[in-house]
Amino acid sequence: MKILLGENIKKNRKRLNLTQEKLAEVLGVTIGAVHKWETGMSAPELSMLVKMASFFEVSVDVLLGYEIENNNLSTMVARLKEMGDSKNEEGLEIADIAVKKYPNSFEIIYKSAGLYFNFGVVKNDRELFNKAIEYYEKCIPLLSQNTDPEINESVIQYFIASSYDFLGNHKKALKILKAYNPARINHALIGTILSGVLRDMNEAESYLSWALTDNLTALLKICTGYIPIYMSRNSMEDLRGITLLVITYMETLRKEDKVFYLDKILSLFYTINAYSYLGSDLPECKKILKKALRSAEVFDASPDYSPNNIRFMKFDKVYMGYDTLGETAMGAIDKFVKDTNNKKFTEIYEKVKTGKL
Repeated sequence: MKILLGENIKKNRKRLNLTQEKLAEVLGVTIGAVHKWETGMSAPELSMLVKMASFFEVSVDVLLGYEIENNNLSTMVARLKEMGDSKNEEGLEIADIAVKKYPNSFEIIYKSAGLYFNFGVVKNDRELFNKAIEYYEKCIPLLSQNTDPEINESVIQYFIASSYDFLGNHKKALKILKAYNPARINHALIGTILSGVLRDMNEAESYLSWALTDNLTALLKICTGYIPIYMSRNSMEDLRGITLLVITYMETLRKEDKVFYLDKILSLFYTINAYSYLGSDLPECKKILKKALRSAEVFDASPDYSPNNIRFMKFDKVYMGYDTLGETAMGAIDKFVKDTNNKKFTEIYEKVKTGKL
């Protein structure tokens, strides 16, 4: 690596508007010494390097020119990413070289671990998984370097546990997954290992029930986020599709033909789905609005927020559904209709609601 000490001394001296003579005076050396440093004819001793770095208010590394090495590190990180994106197995060899060259770089080791894990999955290769575990474990002490908010110790431990799972050490995988499980992020995998491998069906069912609940909550948030996007663009086909996705999911969860707490949410999504037909199929719009109102009326008459009538869900502790729709299903529908500020839709809704259609 080329050392840029001479250039950096000269650059910093000029930054402070100093002559070689003035810098020599400050440092207590001859003008000739400063000249030789700047031209690369000689180099200052370590104690003088520290003194100069302090005077220039930079680190010794920066004064020496180690930013060049940082650029090489960035290039290596980009290369590892490219190898992963292109599924190029040569990336494994590059990863090993990178880790040897930068043994204390979190980003290098984390990306190298990811390459070994991904190719381990593709090739079902035990050696690759063992190497992935080795690299992921090396990442943990270096986490303070991490700048990616999507990466933390729980994420790293998830990949370590997944590697053990692939290796057949399911109990160790399970122990790690349970220990590093914020906001139940590992519940689905824990439930799968418990049921499919360890055959503990009761515990598995509880974990999977919570995972399914969290999955439904996430789906609702995602689809609710899409709704204003499609409405602002007047993309009625997309609006219809995204609401139908939620409706189908929730209707599948109904255990019996009885009221369940998802009816409140379903009523609103029926209404939004009806809105998507406003400009293309008025009869269908009215039909779905009637269904929405019936659903809301039935729920409001006897609201039930328990999981009793939801399929696939069996909890190990008390569960009660919550939502942000207000006190009643009808109130949520009224608010949506008002917020559309669509005169035609409001008129149709009022007629359906009063039985005039």
